[in-house]
Amino acid sequence: MDSSDNYFSEEDLDALVSRFRNAVEQDESEYFEPDELEAIADVLLKNDELILAKSAIDYGLKMFPDNEDFQILDIHYHVLDNRSDAAEILARRFIETFTDNVEVRLVLASIMSDRGNHREALDLLEQAREMDPESEHAITALSMEYQVLGQHRKAIELYREILENNPTDEFALNELIFVFEVANEINEAIRFLTDFADRYPFNQQAWFHLANTHNINNEPMKAIEAYDFALAIDPAFMPAMFGKGHSYMFAGDHLKAIDCFRETAESDGFKAASYLSLGEAYSQMNNYGLASEYYLKSIEADATYNESRMGLAYCLYMMNLDEEALRHVNEAILNEPERTDTYQLKGTILMNMENYPDAVTEFRNAIRADKENEEAWLDLSEAHHFLTGFEDAIKILHEAEEVLEAENAMITFRKAALLFEAGKNQEAVSQLLTGLSINAELYTTIYSYNKELENNEIIQEIVTMFLNQ
Repeated sequence: MDSSDNYFSEEDLDALVSRFRNAVEQDESEYFEPDELEAIADVLLKNDELILAKSAIDYGLKMFPDNEDFQILDIHYHVLDNRSDAAEILARRFIETFTDNVEVRLVLASIMSDRGNHREALDLLEQAREMDPESEHAITALSMEYQVLGQHRKAIELYREILENNPTDEFALNELIFVFEVANEINEAIRFLTDFADRYPFNQQAWFHLANTHNINNEPMKAIEAYDFALAIDPAFMPAMFGKGHSYMFAGDHLKAIDCFRETAESDGFKAASYLSLGEAYSQMNNYGLASEYYLKSIEADATYNESRMGLAYCLYMMNLDEEALRHVNEAILNEPERTDTYQLKGTILMNMENYPDAVTEFRNAIRADKENEEAWLDLSEAHHFLTGFEDAIKILHEAEEVLEAENAMITFRKAALLFEAGKNQEAVSQLLTGLSINAELYTTIYSYNKELENNEIIQEIVTMFLNQ
């Protein structure tokens, strides 16, 4: 279903479609040349006018029964009309007659892939590629099928082949970078994009993707340099300016990040996201009042931005405006009832209000949404500590260890902290040593929980001995 082969202008096509539409509506006989009918059917299919398109196709099949193109259009019609069984039958019959047709093999491969019959889809796509090695459609479809099957290396090789022949193919470039990311081949992506951008320095998307991959690779300054190249090609390319702002955020330069987000906030498509990012920047600078203003602007620009509601609720909590914070976090929960961090934030706010029974309920809700949320387990233990005491707090941590299955240093160090607080030094030392053996770097979470334990000589001695052994 490719109108690129027809030679009709847009004005000619409009006139042809109008003429055909009038003929159908008036039930009048009207003669059309085969290429005219093909163009009419193609336009109508693309416009999703399936009933009228079918009329054009049937007329073409009646007038020109041996015409391949009308048979192909009929197959496309059945696919678009969600009648894949009929489309499959027609496609197989067509291939028996026209054995060297590439397009119908691609359509049939798509039908097979949608049904999960990936082996036959691959066979059909390989046949299509063998028939027309230069067919970008065949190579792209084959690459995407390999993606579905998780055969990332084959998909990567095919997308690189497409770009070698057509370096301006943005779809192939976008898909290639996506496969690199899914396959966790970020360093290879950076090497490829660095070379590609060097060979095609005016390819804006290449610089943009290079910047994004540097961000993923925790190289914000290199990302900024690549974003600048993309912006040099087109200063109005807001995705690059927005990405540059986040690179500055990663680098800890919040003021430069703010400058970027202020600029992107002037663009209609970026208002809500830019205000959200400005809120995050000011929040990280502990300017919760100004952060709240930008979170509100983000919500006003797009009420679906739940992340902005969460940011606003957190800032209000940090300013001890707990009732207002609760109102906004409750809205966030209504919008995303399965999101674990919304319940966790609500529980934290309730803890600040010393409403421990309700806090316990919310931390349980957070765990229900994500049982792997170790922070929620720690918060639940702390809430029980305030509510019913040491024993229940320890029980929660034992429960967490059973649910989390794998050894967890954060849970183990919290158990050690509680045991030291309770004067159960022998058990505490055992937990401390276990935590150190799992992940020694996290032992300072003991002090984050209880700063007074920084003066505990037993902890100091054991940690020193462990780290120096």
